[in-house]
Amino acid sequence: MFAAVESDVVGYTTITTNPGFNMMGVVFNGLDGQALPLNEIVSGDFSDNDQIQIYNKDAKSTYTTYIFYNGQWVDRVEFKPATTPVSPGTAFWLNTPEHAVEVTLKGAVPTNEYTYTTKQGIQMLAANIPAEINPNDDIVWGDGLEDGDQLQIRNGKIYTTYQFYKGNWVDRIMFQPMTEVIPVGASVWLTTKNEGISVTFQLPQK
Repeated sequence: MFAAVESDVVGYTTITTNPGFNMMGVVFNGLDGQALPLNEIVSGDFSDNDQIQIYNKDAKSTYTTYIFYNGQWVDRVEFKPATTPVSPGTAFWLNTPEHAVEVTLKGAVPTNEYTYTTKQGIQMLAANIPAEINPNDDIVWGDGLEDGDQLQIRNGKIYTTYQFYKGNWVDRIMFQPMTEVIPVGASVWLTTKNEGISVTFQLPQK
């Protein structure tokens, strides 16, 4: 379900992070349907030099890094405010090395389905909606997944790994369909043998 959504359009969700690295994703838009910059999406009791590293799928898996400085997110070269819009479905690392943070993600709830197209190998994947996601029920997977492809969900500093097997995501011990959900506002690692697989996140029913 949606997390703390205030209306049909505007909402927020609050996530308590772990000290260190946290895998997260952008789950809100602007009211006009346009992407928002970091300072309008991500807020919390951050400290100077906390970092956000935005995953760039189309740039050979590199990251764009911003730091928290003097009360806002800035680029780490010229220390100018982060103004580049960040679209829903964008995955990122939040690194708060010395403390946990109650992070608020806010904006307008997207109304359109989001489809990610895989590359080959490992990639960072996030939903575009403020909802828990069951990979077997809430995602439409296009053709191309193969037995042995993997999903890894991070809990603290530990990953739980699931694999694709006979049409479902299953645990790796008993091969039972996974029941763990991707938390609201989180991202995961997806590893596929093939590129070009469509991954469509379905909007929850009201």
